[in-house]
Amino acid sequence: MANYKDGVIREGTGSGKALANFKNNVLLEGSGSGKSLCNIKDDVVREGSGSGKSLFNVRNGVVRAGSGSGKTLGKVKDFMIKGMERETDAAIVAAYHFCVKKLL
Repeated sequence: MANYKDGVIREGTGSGKALANFKNNVLLEGSGSGKSLCNIKDDVVREGSGSGKSLFNVRNGVVRAGSGSGKTLGKVKDFMIKGMERETDAAIVAAYHFCVKKLL
């Protein structure tokens, strides 16, 4: 599994390898300013740092494919990473998708 501390998602339960970090609603690879994995705007998670393909959206605790009322993928609680409890629902699911297991 992974854990989250000080804005960085790491492997395992301690201070493992840095997988990704959040800066200005953009998930970046590694612990610095690596490759942009996705961005979050209006509870929609998109590829890259701009207006890329909509991967999924999170509304009322439910995760759905695409930007609208697509296939239900689960609930936010199903994608929780230890330490991310205070982050937005979209950030929690995006981190899980890119750092733990691809949802789509």
